[in-house]
Amino acid sequence: MNNNYDISKKRIMHIDTSGKLYEKKDTGIAYKIVNGSEHKGLVLSVKLKRELKRNLHIWNNYPNVYAICIYYLIEDSFKDFDVLVICEDEHINRVKKALDYLFRNSSEYKEKNILGIGDLREMTGNKKLKSYADRTAKVYRKKALKPLYRQQRGIKLNIVQINYAKILEKWKELKNAIK
Repeated sequence: MNNNYDISKKRIMHIDTSGKLYEKKDTGIAYKIVNGSEHKGLVLSVKLKRELKRNLHIWNNYPNVYAICIYYLIEDSFKDFDVLVICEDEHINRVKKALDYLFRNSSEYKEKNILGIGDLREMTGNKKLKSYADRTAKVYRKKALKPLYRQQRGIKLNIVQINYAKILEKWKELKNAIK
């Protein structure tokens, strides 16, 4: 990692999960912009994860599922950040490789710096640095699948709708490209 890279003047987006992809509970994945109020998230329900496991056999490919979710979260948000910091809930190099493929035709993506939270800890010297999106992901996991009137209590959620068909579309792309 290049320790001379200065991120102090960059707009930083953190992405984190709440609930592991392999656990039998809902998984919230969200981003939050550091020093800003922008956030967006999605939820993979237990039912959706069960369907993915049964039909796509995702057991060894959780990094690809994580990358697909990140893809849908940030695909229209490139103007909001310069540096993307991904919490290392899944193998970060596999997640980066999948994202690179999914965004292979995006010049905007290629201009961004993608880091794992471990890289950021190394750069800052703060070994206890936590993701800024940790609480945000937890809120999405707990509230995004609730009825609308319960979702909008407190912080207004910006929910990205995710379903089996959307994941399957990107899954097929990745399956053919990344072995």
